[in-house]
Amino acid sequence: MWLQAISTSARAAEPGRQRHGRSGFTLIEVLVALVIVAFAFVGLLGLHNRNIAVIARDQDLTTATLLARQYITEMELIEQFPDTGSESGEFSNAPGFVWEREVEETEVPTVRRVRLRVVWDPRIPTACELVYFIRDRREPDTQ
Repeated sequence: MWLQAISTSARAAEPGRQRHGRSGFTLIEVLVALVIVAFAFVGLLGLHNRNIAVIARDQDLTTATLLARQYITEMELIEQFPDTGSESGEFSNAPGFVWEREVEETEVPTVRRVRLRVVWDPRIPTACELVYFIRDRREPDTQ
């Protein structure tokens, strides 16, 4: 039995015998497969670049939000009850980030509406906008 299996496989390997099944790929099949893989890689690289841009934008948005909260806290502690009007400036601890503030009166005399916008990219000026209401905590005059 073992000897018969060897002689059968030896006959199949003899030159001049025709094979009934294909073994291997043609050059065209390999090239088509490479083209498909190349298109897949191009698409994946495009997604990767897009993801990097989204992560960078999210980091800037997080920084802007934290800077806005810091500014509001400082405003509450230092100014306490800001005057109405518009102002703008830069953050000393975050180059490239600027703030714009609008303070408006409300229907309640002891409450003011503060709209704070933090901008890092002029193409998207309203990416980080905080609306905050601040109350006058000073003692009312008793005269």
